[in-house]
Amino acid sequence: MKKWLLKQLDTAIAEDLRKETGLPALVSELLVVRGIHTAKQAESFFYANELSDPYLIKDMDKAVAAVEQALEDGDKITVYGDYDCDGITAAVMLTDHICALGGEADWYIPTREEGYGLNVDAVRKIAENGTGLIITVDNGISAVKEAELIYELGMKLVITDHHAVPDTLPMAEAVVDPHRRDDTCKCKYLAGCGVALKLIMALEHDCETVLEQYADLACIGTMGDSVPLVGENRIIVRTGIDGMEYTENAGLYALINAAGLHADNMSAVGVSFGLCPRINAVGRMDIPSKAAELFLSQNRSAAQVRAEELCGFNTERKEYESELVEQAIAQLSDDPQRFNEPVLIVVGEGWKHGVIGLVATKLTERFGKPSIVIGLENKEARGSARSIEGFSIARLFDHCKGLLIKQGGHDAAGGFSIEEENIPAFCKMVKDYCREKFPVMPVQAIEADKELTISDLDISAVENLEYLQPFGEGNPAPLFLMRECEIISTRPLKDGKYTAFHAVFQGKQHKFLCFGIKYDDFHYRIGEKVDLLANLEINEYNDVKSVSIRVRELRRSGIDQNKLFAAKEIYNKIVNGEKVDPRLLSRIMPTTEEMKLPFDISRSYTGLSDAAEYALTMGVNYCKFMMCLHIFAEFGHLKLDRVRGTMEFIKGGRRIELEHSAVIKRIKSCCGQN
Repeated sequence: MKKWLLKQLDTAIAEDLRKETGLPALVSELLVVRGIHTAKQAESFFYANELSDPYLIKDMDKAVAAVEQALEDGDKITVYGDYDCDGITAAVMLTDHICALGGEADWYIPTREEGYGLNVDAVRKIAENGTGLIITVDNGISAVKEAELIYELGMKLVITDHHAVPDTLPMAEAVVDPHRRDDTCKCKYLAGCGVALKLIMALEHDCETVLEQYADLACIGTMGDSVPLVGENRIIVRTGIDGMEYTENAGLYALINAAGLHADNMSAVGVSFGLCPRINAVGRMDIPSKAAELFLSQNRSAAQVRAEELCGFNTERKEYESELVEQAIAQLSDDPQRFNEPVLIVVGEGWKHGVIGLVATKLTERFGKPSIVIGLENKEARGSARSIEGFSIARLFDHCKGLLIKQGGHDAAGGFSIEEENIPAFCKMVKDYCREKFPVMPVQAIEADKELTISDLDISAVENLEYLQPFGEGNPAPLFLMRECEIISTRPLKDGKYTAFHAVFQGKQHKFLCFGIKYDDFHYRIGEKVDLLANLEINEYNDVKSVSIRVRELRRSGIDQNKLFAAKEIYNKIVNGEKVDPRLLSRIMPTTEEMKLPFDISRSYTGLSDAAEYALTMGVNYCKFMMCLHIFAEFGHLKLDRVRGTMEFIKGGRRIELEHSAVIKRIKSCCGQN
């Protein structure tokens, strides 16, 4: 269970904004909680229609001069991209445009096996192919040694990138990166494809036409790289989504169809969850060239075949990812002590490096803890980490850098490589770091923009949310809190893959859709009240509009989450054998009488989270409830799997004698009683 947070709304500021701008009340309130308080700020958010002059980016003039010189001299130009959505679309755009200018252009996209960015072997191959100029997109800013080799081999280099800039810049004709310390442009949030788009605009001395031509691909790369959808990124994405209906790119048209989407009704959600994963899949499976070949296809029939191939690879990737997640869960289930650690670490032989990051994401999402997944492949150990708010992966890696060969990342995620024999020492160092720096680990949280009232569910009010589109990183779809929804009916969707239910909210009946909960896993009963977090959309069927409430998080009403997470922290300390405040003993030590309700609950539920949630609404302390379950398991009444979140009642267990319980002894020991 995540901790629910609610943004604080200043209603006076929201009302002033509504009056100044004429925006709908709900939209004004959402803008205010997202930091937009004035009409000028709102105008900048909504009505920015022009991209800034590309020549405002440092070294753009030098980059244009180098490209134009190579074209004039007839030199072959190779565009060097990256294996993800951003790097692939950027490489395709620039390669296509250089060809349109009459140049001899080639492209190179490294596999994950080669690693991110320029590498020596690739540089030598490119030189052997007769290249005179290499242009990097979405990489290159830290390639100091590789840049020197490029010039030693008689080639030239132009770097376009959007990543953090090191102290030493590589040797190059131009280094175009908005994050350079001497760069004064305003478009700091561009993705790699956005910087490449700027270069094309500079070459053409035309922003509008170039945007119209390449916004569809630039939109995909921007969404795929999860850069904030603010400023010029909003223009790129909005223009790209609108333009997909008329795309002239045969590969993109084919991919939209193969993904089951409709170009005339494309959305940011369709791009993020329909197109980007299919493009990234080939990179994760170490064949990123397949995506570049698709977008450079001129023949629609051939493009359709390639698009279907990408969809097949994405299916293969999802199946493989599911296998690794199951193996990771099995590791944790077989070793409960490892599951008790504040940071989950799993190691797999032969796990593909391109997929372990997705596995780490799934583990963190499922268990609410930072997760590190290490794959051993071809005698190399590479790790990928994902975290929660309040626990920085970058700082953890800095603490462990003495054991790491390479490392990189930020607060929320990161990657590294390590010698296989150093993995045990790394695990210990992570554990010690957590014990020292985080006596209380942060909890996974999700934040709602607003608590809904019944008037907010008016069709016209929900339609007005379109003002805020496109949604994405830095501008997520509004998330709303709804309390005290009384369930009156439930039914399965898609053969039980999903759940729908009707509930009464503030006196009116509404339909709720749970695409993250299978019907068999939906254990809320008719008459129970639930609180939920949801996104709102407009559904139109047979020309009739209705509000669609898509549930993101769901739990029974009446849970005091502050007490819950405090009790969870105490529980975690006890299972780890750590000391706790002796004054808490009465709250967590169950008596025989207090075990009756947990015993009845254990007979009625098979899902651990459902059982614990119900116990909370009945006034049972979480830690005490879990201690009861451990006691039941100790005496053979319950099979408890905390990793898989399951519990199975067993008939015929031994008589429970608390005075002989190892669980009770552990509680007393942690509370300082022998």
